[in-house]
Amino acid sequence: MNIEKALKNYLNDKGPKIRVEDFYLYCNGNYNAIINVLFKLINDEIDEMKEYKNLDKIVEILKMIELLLGNNENINRKIIKRKVSRLIEKIPRFLSECGSRFNDIFSIETEFKKVLNELDNLLKLNEKKDTKQYDFMYYLMCEVKNVEYIEYTLRKMPNLVNVKDKSGKSLFKSVIDNYLKSVVEYNEEDIFYYGHLISLIVSQKKFLTTETERKNCLDDIYSYYNKISYNKKVKKKNALKVEAFDRIINIIKGIDKKNIGISEISSKYNIKLFFDEDIIREAKLVKEASVGEMTDRVVIDDYVISMDKANTVEIDDALSCKKLPNGNHLLSVHVASVLGYFPYESLIVQEAISRNQAIYLPHKFQTKDNDFNRTIPIFPYDFCADKGSLKEGCPRLARSYIFEIDKNGNIVDEKFIKTIVTNNKRLTYDKANSILENGSDDEMLLETLSNLKEVTEIIDKKYVTLDIYESIKETLEDISELRVKKIGSENIVYQAMLLTGNRVAEFFARKDLPLLYRVHYEDEIENDKLKTMIDILNSTYGGEQFNNLYQLIDGIYPKGWYSIEGRHEGLDLDHYCHCTSALRRAADIIVEHALEVCYDNEPSEEDIEKLKEDIAERVVEINSKQSPMEYFVREYKKKHKPVY
Repeated sequence: MNIEKALKNYLNDKGPKIRVEDFYLYCNGNYNAIINVLFKLINDEIDEMKEYKNLDKIVEILKMIELLLGNNENINRKIIKRKVSRLIEKIPRFLSECGSRFNDIFSIETEFKKVLNELDNLLKLNEKKDTKQYDFMYYLMCEVKNVEYIEYTLRKMPNLVNVKDKSGKSLFKSVIDNYLKSVVEYNEEDIFYYGHLISLIVSQKKFLTTETERKNCLDDIYSYYNKISYNKKVKKKNALKVEAFDRIINIIKGIDKKNIGISEISSKYNIKLFFDEDIIREAKLVKEASVGEMTDRVVIDDYVISMDKANTVEIDDALSCKKLPNGNHLLSVHVASVLGYFPYESLIVQEAISRNQAIYLPHKFQTKDNDFNRTIPIFPYDFCADKGSLKEGCPRLARSYIFEIDKNGNIVDEKFIKTIVTNNKRLTYDKANSILENGSDDEMLLETLSNLKEVTEIIDKKYVTLDIYESIKETLEDISELRVKKIGSENIVYQAMLLTGNRVAEFFARKDLPLLYRVHYEDEIENDKLKTMIDILNSTYGGEQFNNLYQLIDGIYPKGWYSIEGRHEGLDLDHYCHCTSALRRAADIIVEHALEVCYDNEPSEEDIEKLKEDIAERVVEINSKQSPMEYFVREYKKKHKPVY
């Protein structure tokens, strides 16, 4: 009699339980083949199950696999892991689809829990032998703490996300424990870091966890949760701890759920969808800009235009340009001033900075007010899309960056001043391109656009972006929709913003004053490989398929980040900053604040030191939030069904 037939009879109550010595005799050294047979029997037993059945015999078979695994070094552990994982996924699906056929669903669920517990034990035993991979990943995640290295490692070796230590403790559980420790001690930097790491782990395609492990994680969290004191002295800090615990609870509860709502996804990545009432109230209190009352601001009387996508609601920049008698161009970049309406320390500004940047989703979601939006803004719409936005025909507070540019692209003069600006004409990129090509009856509009085109062609020669950086930025969408596109009217806006970010950064660098810089570094060897890949893609593919392949390149190519120093190699600039989109990017608000401190006034040593400390804190906060925002958009696109 062979082992398969003997066990089949045992499962069907037609044969006796097999003794251990007989089991080894049946195996005859073919352990991997026998393990495949055992898993096949378990799967067949579940598939053919049509009525309530005690599952202790399946548990016995799993114990046989444990026996083989614990006493033989030549067993293929990868096969065991794969088969166990499939069973762990299969059982909940079986209960969901077939549970209604059983009269006592509670009893059958209890039986299957026994099986799941044994599968969990088997997984732990399977991972118990070699902990070198766990030690390496723990060192990388909890000591080196370099997210870029971690992401690269998981791209190359995705299975490392599931490694365990000698006791069977998973890397996921270890990171959860470190997160809880950072919350209890209230180490904000570690809370950000480990929260990001947990989101990164659960977003991996190869990530596996059991119901038992998730329950243990939740039990530990609730244990800490219940120890929190609510006395008045520590009420605020403990409220922040509760928020941090809730965030991870939502992530753990959301694992393996399909078609989850946007609130659950956003909570997982600590993305705030809506605003508290006090923030909304503060936004509504903003008054319209009044020309007569603002004595500290220059009223701009140039012909001003804005150019954006058709669906843009936050008009945060506008341009004007005229020729001077000496033949030079006077280019003015007008940027909506957040700090003209609110103090930097105000609740609404600090909330905006904590949100990092506006997010533009692939499709709309339903808001608390039963409206439908595609944007998650950093300010309430009352401000960012209305009272603070450079809407056509409405005076608005701004900071204007004014450059006199000669025929060779040299900056003859420049100033960054607080102004009141009225947008004379709001254009879409398509409309602006049509006017540039076909002309217009509006002479002022046509003259302004023509001047902008001329000056763009001049400064375009001064700024030489690396081809590979430019190609990636032009091809891929940015979640903030602040996209590089070097054609027509989009190129006019791009060059004006590039010039402004460079000149502001140069001012701070020259005077050795603190600033939040945008930096980027290149690797020449990797670039050569990428350039070769791009050439192949360009010559081989086109359209949507090409764009999809470009995503692979984007995953390899280094991304920019924020720092207190450093150059931007992609743009080939020694100094660069973000300062032209304060309605939808936190970094630009921080730079506007630096201008208030260091450009509008003569700063004291105390002012400079305070600014330096603030920027150093913001660097960590803003950089740590970028990847979770990208993961959020990716998961939202994958799991959330459009509502409109």
